[in-house]
Amino acid sequence: MKPSFRNIVILFVLSFLVTAVFSVSLRTFFAADAMTRDLSKGLIIPFFTWTVQLILSAFLLRGEERIFYWTQLGIICLVGSIALLPAAFYNFAVADPSPVVSIASVLLCVALMCVTLYFRLKPRGYSLLWTLGWTATIIVNMSLYAYSINLFQRIFAG
Repeated sequence: MKPSFRNIVILFVLSFLVTAVFSVSLRTFFAADAMTRDLSKGLIIPFFTWTVQLILSAFLLRGEERIFYWTQLGIICLVGSIALLPAAFYNFAVADPSPVVSIASVLLCVALMCVTLYFRLKPRGYSLLWTLGWTATIIVNMSLYAYSINLFQRIFAG
């Protein structure tokens, strides 16, 4: 994909829409919560991660290097969002889905995005710190999300 602002916007919009499907599928675990609350929480993690990375790269990268990085973020965001779809479909299709499937899906999605970002940046000479920074940002965000929904309490409570 050719790096351009137009393509970057398209990638992130598509990622947002696909991630929204997964977020809505999590509704099955939070039936008592408001739909807008569930959807917004499910979208805040990726939005915050991408925003932090876009801001950092806006300050630390220049010109073509920045546009290339943003394009790669858009690509891995879309790849990661698509990787969540099987778990979303599972959540919609099964009467009493296991939350472990969604958790495993998210963890595999993050691993896939991390590896994909590394191998997409490496040939262009980007520092490993760009991949590690992205990974650290998403792990912090996921941890805050897990804490905010009392994830571990819900899993072990039954």
